[in-house]
Amino acid sequence: MTVIAVAALALPGTARAADTVGYPAAPGRGNGVAVPFEGYVGSGGGPVPVGGAVGVDLVLGSTTRPYLPCQHYDRTSRSGDTFVNACQERGSYATFTRFPAGGGLVFPHGYFVGNTQPDLVRGGTVNTGWGARAAGLSFEFYPEQGRDAAFVHARFYVDQFTRHANGWTYSADVGRIPLRTLADPGTARLGGRLTVGGRPPAPGRVSMTVFGGSARSSSGYPISSFAVYAGTGTPSWATTPLYAGSQRITVVDTATRRQCVLDRFDVRGEATVDFDLAQPGFGHPDSSCTG
Repeated sequence: MTVIAVAALALPGTARAADTVGYPAAPGRGNGVAVPFEGYVGSGGGPVPVGGAVGVDLVLGSTTRPYLPCQHYDRTSRSGDTFVNACQERGSYATFTRFPAGGGLVFPHGYFVGNTQPDLVRGGTVNTGWGARAAGLSFEFYPEQGRDAAFVHARFYVDQFTRHANGWTYSADVGRIPLRTLADPGTARLGGRLTVGGRPPAPGRVSMTVFGGSARSSSGYPISSFAVYAGTGTPSWATTPLYAGSQRITVVDTATRRQCVLDRFDVRGEATVDFDLAQPGFGHPDSSCTG
């Protein structure tokens, strides 16, 4: 299962030059913050039919200008945030929790971020203050390899911690998230032609991310979905299943470093979106492009 740090792509304006120690702690958080999120269930409410993992990004600062300490990491120099050794996936998620098929209730008592974490490099513990400093937490679901294309990659974000209980400060109740496939109602998938002047792009030249859609957890908490596509050299592309609704597609031409963002609204079922990297806006005048 490949870990891809997609959460930062959904949070524009990320301040990567900061550090945990530059963010103040919120008073009165107690032991830290907690999210009443139990995990995943099958579409009928029973055990999940697929194994997978949930990656959680820790966000400091604010939702509008976030800093993600676990993504602030240089693999070449092995340096980054002051407390990067407390990240389970340095350069990616703060935690990455795997579970087998039938074991989707990975957090039966909720998900907790305390002020002290294990030092995963040197041993011992690190007093990060992350529970007191947290501005938000972003949760993202990955199916196991080989089943990736069958299931919606669900995600949700919490940035309000207001209820105090048992020494912790809780967010709203998220409950459980039923895993969906394209056969379930309320889902969608995007795909289409992908060319450069009518020819297939070289393998690895194109990368895409899609964020959007709308659904609800068992408690009614709003959730969305994401998909990641890496060009394989074929003249077509397709996402994994998404929740139906508005979608934001970000396309990057790694050869020219040009990036275009395209919005599509109320997408339901199978929808076709063609791209040609040789055209303005990658073939879409309504795109917003940089580079």
